[in-house]
Amino acid sequence: MDSKKIVNSLIDDIANGAAISQILLKAQIIAYNVGDEKFSKLIKNEQQGYSPNDDIPNYRKLKSMVKATFANSWGKAQTVYVSCETIENKRIRDSLTFVNVREPLVQVGAMYNNAESGMVRVQVPVFAYPTIKSLYDSDGYEVYSANHCFPKESLLSIVENVKAQLLDLLLQFNDKLDWKMDLVADKNKNMAKTIINNVYNVKAVVANMGEGSVETNDIMVKE
Repeated sequence: MDSKKIVNSLIDDIANGAAISQILLKAQIIAYNVGDEKFSKLIKNEQQGYSPNDDIPNYRKLKSMVKATFANSWGKAQTVYVSCETIENKRIRDSLTFVNVREPLVQVGAMYNNAESGMVRVQVPVFAYPTIKSLYDSDGYEVYSANHCFPKESLLSIVENVKAQLLDLLLQFNDKLDWKMDLVADKNKNMAKTIINNVYNVKAVVANMGEGSVETNDIMVKE
């Protein structure tokens, strides 16, 4: 199958709701034919997931609420909503404000489909626990657990964002590349690289937390 047929086939797949695994496999062929390292790495990361050392796209940074449970040695537990705005340490503040979703795109879709409720919970990094404790007058209590809470639709927005950007790219390929010559021809490769840079250098909006509710109890925030 030549490159133009693959491009058109992929456009049809996205428009008709084909499995994301199938879409990414065809995108991998296009990335290989174009020979653009940035595009190839993006598709590979969406297929295999992002490592802790990889920068992730903004659409994979989900704004969340944090719910922490405090417990004491007598077995009493209380749950609070954690206000992150006053935390001075940027690394910890960001780790509590956003969830970095690094899983493969197929797994992100499965997380959405398998969510047992409208809100998804993801554990907060343990290194943030002392900071959470410092925000409250919690004498005798320790942080037992802390979780990000965000609507499951935020996961769907990741999948849809990938498909939308890819569709934009393919439609521009269809319109601007010279299909009288091969995709690997210098003229087409240069144009393809320009299109890729234009599509993927646009900063995606961080996915919003949406609406959700968190129950709280009576551990008091420090003034």
